[in-house]
Amino acid sequence: MKTIQHYKSVLLLAMVFMLGSCTNFEDLADDPNRATSVPPSMLLTEVLRVMNNVDDEGPWSGAQRDNQFWAISFDYYGNQDYNWGSASLRYTTLSNVQAMEKEAGKLDSRNKYGALAKFFNAYFLDYMSKRMGDIPMSEALQAKNNNPITKPKYDTQKEVYTEVLRLLDAANDQITVAKAEIGTTAVQGDFLFKGDLDKWQRTINTFRLRVLISLSKKTGELDVASQFNKIISNPSKYPLMEGIKDNMTRYFSDETGNNYKINPGNYGFNRNRNIMGGTYLNILKQNNDPRIYKVADPASFYFKANDPLNLNAYIAANTGDEQGSMQVASDQGKLSYPNEKRYYSNYIGEAYILIGYAEQQFAIAEAINRGWINGDASAYYNQGIKASMEFYGVTAADVTAFLNQSTVVYQGNNATGLEQILTQKYVAFFQNSERESYFNYRRTGIPKFDVGPANKNGSKIPTRWKYPQSEFETNSENVTAALKSQYGGTDDINAVMWLIK
Repeated sequence: MKTIQHYKSVLLLAMVFMLGSCTNFEDLADDPNRATSVPPSMLLTEVLRVMNNVDDEGPWSGAQRDNQFWAISFDYYGNQDYNWGSASLRYTTLSNVQAMEKEAGKLDSRNKYGALAKFFNAYFLDYMSKRMGDIPMSEALQAKNNNPITKPKYDTQKEVYTEVLRLLDAANDQITVAKAEIGTTAVQGDFLFKGDLDKWQRTINTFRLRVLISLSKKTGELDVASQFNKIISNPSKYPLMEGIKDNMTRYFSDETGNNYKINPGNYGFNRNRNIMGGTYLNILKQNNDPRIYKVADPASFYFKANDPLNLNAYIAANTGDEQGSMQVASDQGKLSYPNEKRYYSNYIGEAYILIGYAEQQFAIAEAINRGWINGDASAYYNQGIKASMEFYGVTAADVTAFLNQSTVVYQGNNATGLEQILTQKYVAFFQNSERESYFNYRRTGIPKFDVGPANKNGSKIPTRWKYPQSEFETNSENVTAALKSQYGGTDDINAVMWLIK
């Protein structure tokens, strides 16, 4: 498979983008009849659009239901099923990343685009591998003897993550060079950070911490602890996020096509079908968490006007519950819905965090708890909670009261302390960060996810997605070999990949 290098027009470029996650490697070969240049800014915008694909991974999406933040009560509009199918391969997007880097090579801003290209390569390799396992990497988007490799081999997951970490280190170095250049043009096409390279560099390094913490079971194989320590011990070389102002954030608006997922326009459609999930809401209830009043409404059946802060009126639905009984309880006003004022009063909703400061602080706290680095885990744990509460506009007094509760005070660098860190990290992920809540659960078992008859899959939470059918049609020999080496030859959603063994 070879990168798309030539385009006839902007219209043709748009048609290429519509291919989405197509994995037919031959379709991405060069076409000598195409024009020779597309602005890297346009390619960057498209790559960011895919990264911000909020329909598949955003707030109140299937991803967030899989995270057990909410449940759906009406089976006509969705289900609680965990019988997952295939994930998407992102090679069309990676070909656009390569094209962006090539076109940027003609400009004086090439180091800026080059650094971002390395980050995107790492981001999408991680995206694919943590969902499926081994993936084509070394031969993907490459050519041999000027011919595209249409049936690339699969690289092991260990090889993929070795490369992901290398790319992120190189991206940090290159963006440092780019920031030092004088007189270069700004990065165009960046609708997330508006070309702010400081924020990009902090995001790159925060994402690297995410990847390293995801490798917590592989500390003996990839030197994870020392890599983590290298970043934390050298903040001048590896700057990190300093607060929620640095979050990689998607904002919504009242413009067509950019509305928040739930809003006044669909209030009648989904208001009584989106039910707050028990895995999430019950954690808030148990800890008397002020965020519960920000994100949920009390069940009307139990609500009393003279007692608006009654936690007992907040009733969640369990993900494993059958939808029929859930719908009955919903119709009777016995379940809690998303907060009407916060989510249904306008089309803007709340900002969607892809990579954030709170997650970063919890990752550092976990690394200290595990003995990877020195430091005060309690301080980072508290900072992660404070960052999440700041996002929701919780008052300083309520934050202090919450942190002083005996059930919340950090219990030390032990199993109990680790569970506290991971639980509060889960809470901070609510309706953000794609499926990171699920991936953290898969890695650690915390918090305990609910399973039941509505989930199918033998009442199990799956551990992976299948490979796309197109791979069996166009790259059968290699995908079959990858399945044999990893999962005994079966494309099983309950199989355990190297990352979590």
